[in-house]
Amino acid sequence: MIYVEMDGRCGNQLFHYAVARYVQLATGDKQLCINFNKIFDKKLPEEGWVDYLKDFNTVQYNYYTKSGTVLKNESNFIQKLVIGLKAVQIKFTSRRSRQERAMLAQSGQKLLNSVGVYWVREGVEKIWPSKRKKSIISGVCESNFIYEIQKILQDEIVPKYPVNDKNKDLINLIDNSNSVCISVRRGDFFTDTNQKKYGVCSPEYYIRAKKFFDDKQIDNTMFFCFSDDIEWCKEKLNFKGANIVFVSQDMPVYETLRLMAHCKNFVLSNSTFSWWGQFLSKNNDKVVVSPSRWNNEGYDSDLISDDWVLIDA
Repeated sequence: MIYVEMDGRCGNQLFHYAVARYVQLATGDKQLCINFNKIFDKKLPEEGWVDYLKDFNTVQYNYYTKSGTVLKNESNFIQKLVIGLKAVQIKFTSRRSRQERAMLAQSGQKLLNSVGVYWVREGVEKIWPSKRKKSIISGVCESNFIYEIQKILQDEIVPKYPVNDKNKDLINLIDNSNSVCISVRRGDFFTDTNQKKYGVCSPEYYIRAKKFFDDKQIDNTMFFCFSDDIEWCKEKLNFKGANIVFVSQDMPVYETLRLMAHCKNFVLSNSTFSWWGQFLSKNNDKVVVSPSRWNNEGYDSDLISDDWVLIDA
């Protein structure tokens, strides 16, 4: 049995699922059990705290029915001992910078993995799956090693439902143009609480990123600007012309992700949902433009790939 400690909204949930599938494929364990307690206990489905996996063609999984966390409830004595050793290291480094903590995250991974624990914190770049009666997956789970199973995930993270009728013309336009997805994340990234950490992407970043593609002068280029705040985009970005389409995310999340993934090239925001758009795209020649940093805390995120075009945000 593989137990997964689920957290976050759609982009984060997909990372947890991806790590679980990585372990499942490596170990051959057929049983997957996901703990949504952190999400369901918020009782805020209208704010996006729901199970997003249910809308995609994922492998079968069961819901965890106990209260509490799987790290505490399901770990055996040996697993608890190794988890405790890692927790002590984390506690003693808690006052270090985010980057320094990330650099220490890989330490002890082989030992954790050998007993069936995958505590995939920031900075974990590799895991070593090991078949155990109980495997436990926890942490943010944001790591590039899932590229190793990218094609499998691209075939699974597909909406269960057909394209919405009102989006059929839009997806045809995306498919039949040199489409560029511009993903603009606003929302909670720019609240008083979060802006200092996550308020990375300025209007000038998106303007320079679009210019990067404009300068290429590729025939039939169409820009599709996806955002949770379309009015802000129209006001601040000054995107003009017949080859600009503003796409409000006022639709099911799976539908937005499907439209984004159909695009051929990408301008990302520092958002996991934005990241998944480019990951699920099957265009082998895609160009991905990204902010040069993923946060304002000096942490070099593993999500930024070496072959991307980086622009100061």
